[in-house]
Amino acid sequence: MAIAGLGSCPDRPPEGNTPVFTYRVVARYPHDAEAFTQGLVFADGVLYESTGLYGRSSLRRVELETGAVLDSRALPRDLFGEGLTLF
Repeated sequence: MAIAGLGSCPDRPPEGNTPVFTYRVVARYPHDAEAFTQGLVFADGVLYESTGLYGRSSLRRVELETGAVLDSRALPRDLFGEGLTLF
């Protein structure tokens, strides 16, 4: 049924209805290139980051300007860290 329904879908999106956004890099900051970042929040002047991968997941507080890890907590090896939020 899904395959039959796909035949009636247009090949491309309707013109003029898809917004196009641009970006401009305004600053660059150092960061641990080995971190498999899953969640990132900037609050109170520091980055809060969650990283993923089984056996390597962690929660971190990171200094924005230097990339230095101010505090870190490893997750249990059998957990894969995902997103992050502060409340």
